[in-house]
Amino acid sequence: MTLRILPFLALALGLPARVGAQSVTIERGEVWFRASGDSVPRQITRSGRDRDARLSPDGRTIAFIRGTPGDSVDAGSGREEAGSLWIIPSAGGVARMLVRGRDDPAPERILAGLQSPQFSPDGRTLYFLSAAWATSAAVHAVDVATGAERFVAPGNSLEVVPRGRYAGSLLVWQHRYFLVAGTYDWVWLITPDGKDVGPVGETEEAVAEFREMYVTP
Repeated sequence: MTLRILPFLALALGLPARVGAQSVTIERGEVWFRASGDSVPRQITRSGRDRDARLSPDGRTIAFIRGTPGDSVDAGSGREEAGSLWIIPSAGGVARMLVRGRDDPAPERILAGLQSPQFSPDGRTLYFLSAAWATSAAVHAVDVATGAERFVAPGNSLEVVPRGRYAGSLLVWQHRYFLVAGTYDWVWLITPDGKDVGPVGETEEAVAEFREMYVTP
């Protein structure tokens, strides 16, 4: 199965992976990088199984998801490809795996169907989504230097706030439950350790207003 991503947050996740005039793209399962001043991109990986590439804020590192055909994990959402999370210098070189999919009895510890890697503003942490429960995926984080991975919060989308008052916080679409009965799906602003800052809203307009007020210079 494929993790659900809220349409208007998917737009945010789909922003061009650029830092200044630099950009990173995926072609036929391989990472390509174009440096400032280059007219054509250079091929960085050659696995044929790479996707979801993202540049670090300083443009020196590329994070990407690598598929693991034949290796899958049971999650609440069904059977998911395990996947793995890698980084590689944008100038080229040796790639390093930070996270590989795994099974676990606790849904928040499952790593599977990895997607949407995003750097913290200082480039020291990578956040990503993993399959978890039947009604919700999970946000995880990994320390780029040490590879230490942790669960952050339930979430069906992920956007790292790049700058402004809430720089480093996360916009996450969460499936929550009323105290009496029923459920609702709102976007929440949470801290890097998963604590609530506050609700943002349930519409594209609400999230756009948040960005205009707190993110856009």
